[in-house]
Amino acid sequence: MSSRPPPPSVPSQSVALGELARAQRRAGRSAMLGLALLGMAAFASPLLAYREDLQNAREEVLGSLSSQARVQAEALGVHLGLLEAELRRLAENPQLTPEDGSSGPEMAVLDSAFHHSHLFSEGVALLSPSGRRVWSDPPQMSLGDSPLHTRPWFRRVLAEGVSDISLLEGKDGPLVVAVPILRAGEVVGLLVGELRAGARPLPGVQPGGADMTLLLDEGGQLLLPVPSPRFAWTPERAARMHLLAEAPGPLILDGKRMLGAAAPVPTPEGVSGMLLAVLEDEERDIERLRHRFLGQFLFHVALLGSTLLIFTFLLRRSYHSLMAAEERLRHQETMAALGSASQLIAHEVKNALNGIQAALSLLRPAASAGEVALPALRAQVQRLGHLARSLLSFGTPPRSAAMRHACELRLLVEEALQPVRLLPEAEDVHLEVSLAEGITVQADPALLVSAIDNLLRNAVEAGAVARDTGLRPSPWVRVTLSREAGEAVVRVEDNAGGVDPNLEPRLWEPFATARAKGVGLGLPMARAAVEAHGGSLTYTRLPDGSRFTLRLPLESTT
Repeated sequence: MSSRPPPPSVPSQSVALGELARAQRRAGRSAMLGLALLGMAAFASPLLAYREDLQNAREEVLGSLSSQARVQAEALGVHLGLLEAELRRLAENPQLTPEDGSSGPEMAVLDSAFHHSHLFSEGVALLSPSGRRVWSDPPQMSLGDSPLHTRPWFRRVLAEGVSDISLLEGKDGPLVVAVPILRAGEVVGLLVGELRAGARPLPGVQPGGADMTLLLDEGGQLLLPVPSPRFAWTPERAARMHLLAEAPGPLILDGKRMLGAAAPVPTPEGVSGMLLAVLEDEERDIERLRHRFLGQFLFHVALLGSTLLIFTFLLRRSYHSLMAAEERLRHQETMAALGSASQLIAHEVKNALNGIQAALSLLRPAASAGEVALPALRAQVQRLGHLARSLLSFGTPPRSAAMRHACELRLLVEEALQPVRLLPEAEDVHLEVSLAEGITVQADPALLVSAIDNLLRNAVEAGAVARDTGLRPSPWVRVTLSREAGEAVVRVEDNAGGVDPNLEPRLWEPFATARAKGVGLGLPMARAAVEAHGGSLTYTRLPDGSRFTLRLPLESTT
């Protein structure tokens, strides 16, 4: 006995193909994840560069403010030192004796030194130890509202005999430079020069350099704001200004973010240390930079975004193409394996059926029971034979065009109708046939007859089931052949209720069936046979049944 190779292991191939599909999906997800990470990195790069550029611009502004504060503080210190030296030079003149009141020589010396002088913008005054005005230029020069002897700078000059620079009155008035007049170690009077805030020549505190310039004394009192601030001065803000001398940086004033730097003012001997702070509006200084950097950032993002979108589109397209190719490969592999298995099974079944059918042909019915049994057996053998032929056709590729020749389609349809009329189900289904003559096609007769046979059997069997279930008391099947627009058209219609809607999307797939007696190979094989002839096979749902339309090109007459 010859041995046959075992059929391919369909479940093993299915498992392998499933693993391949899952691996491809995992690869696709990994690619998408990698693309997302790449996009995040691409967007983060210009953002980090933008932040770094802003930080560099801020540091440049702070460096410029530090240099400005240091230069202007030194210039202001030199200027105040010159003013104090000029007052001290005059205070050492022996002709100045304010304790004796004004005298002609004193007035001459003072007028000569300060008359219409621009050294002190508000003027110069000679005061007695009691705070009385002895002389001033201009004569109406204001010395404030409160008594002079109550003011801290006045008391300090009298008590310590040293120069002082402070405000005329507490928190108001111009800046004063006070120098003591010493005779035998005692203070006999004071020379006081007043400077108006922001007036020239006060280098370092005049507007035009920074947005705001502040001059503080050692105690944190605000001496010369230029311009006058709109916020309340507090010890906390004074402490923050002193910190700017050590580390320039940002601060908030009056709800506005500013950048600042400070430097100590070198002052004459005996004068308490002062601090000059310069402030600029951070938003105004780096707004242009921010706009420029932001424009570059947005351009970079748009460029990267468009690149990523194109790359994503191409990747998704490639991924879907890969999945479609894998699905086609899986389908082909599955069909090939099933075809090999069905061919092997059908071959064995067909051999057995041939023996059974030969034995039945030798039998003669001996009684009335035999007259019923033999036709039933022959019908079942015929059904199994049809099944075996279907399995063999499924496992065999369509034959080439060399097997085709001119055939009258009416004869092929009638040939397919003969075995169908012998079916037991045909007794319960009314069969209507209308076949036009003279329609010739190039066809493989056996292949085309098998396709039409499958359509007819399905319709008759569906009608018998509809009658048995009470759905259609009088089922019918209508077969027509006609010529339409250069095509031969075969229609098989029935009133059996139509294909199950749940099965309709898979109607043309192998082994898709809703009938207990079917294996789901008839329609796929019929469509494959028709398409091999260059035709088409379609399904249409009717109100009470189904219509299958088979179209074939007519034989060319040229």
